Amino acid sequence: MDSVKIGVCDWGIGGLGFFRTLQTARPDLDVTYLGDQGFLPYGRVPTHELTQRMTQLAEWFRDRSVTQLVVACNAASTVLPKVHVSGIQLTGVIAPTINILLLDSTSIGIIGGRRTILSQAYRKPLVARGISVAQRVAQPISGLIEAGKANDEETHELLRNILRPIRNSERLVLACTHYIVLEDVVREYMPSSTIIDPATEVWRQLEANLPEPTDHIGHYDFFTSGDSSQMEEQALRTFGVSAKVSPW
Repeated sequence: MDSVKIGVCDWGIGGLGFFRTLQTARPDLDVTYLGDQGFLPYGRVPTHELTQRMTQLAEWFRDRSVTQLVVACNAASTVLPKVHVSGIQLTGVIAPTINILLLDSTSIGIIGGRRTILSQAYRKPLVARGISVAQRVAQPISGLIEAGKANDEETHELLRNILRPIRNSERLVLACTHYIVLEDVVREYMPSSTIIDPATEVWRQLEANLPEPTDHIGHYDFFTSGDSSQMEEQALRTFGVSAKVSPW
């Protein structure tokens, strides 16, 4: 099988949770990560502009010899069906998660950014299969995590207020890759719910199609369209990822 090079992109640092999983499970793989922090937050970008941006990024990854690109962002994943770039395989976080949820679910709660929730990208296919779905916009949470406030009690209380109406859900989907940072808070508040992290489901799908591990030591490149030093600080503080970030 031809060599595999993985690309991971997100608006900010949320996709580093997926990168960390990938790094631990397959240290032999080369990975290129891009945090698009210099661009408008994806949840606030009109659909056609976001589609153009994701096309541009996919072409950039392809030109860097990336063969498989994981779009580790729920908002960006909503437009992936409109993105068509030859020579690179695109995987979002929504479709793999829906596939798992359809197997055995009766009551699902979903928290995510405004675009993700309003798109109904999760809700429609689940409701069509007779599954009860309750959604909540948790828009401020990702911004607070990016700002280094994941451990602030104010952030935790805001999250608990968001979760309160859906606290009895059988499963809870963390429909933003940032939210996994607050997993302990969610588990404490919703001990009877099964937490579904879309990044984990993407990894399960990706892993099944990868070649066998080798003795190669993976090389990691990190880029941002925003402030490199700021992203380095955020990556280490929030995800424990030590990254030398280059400007994009």
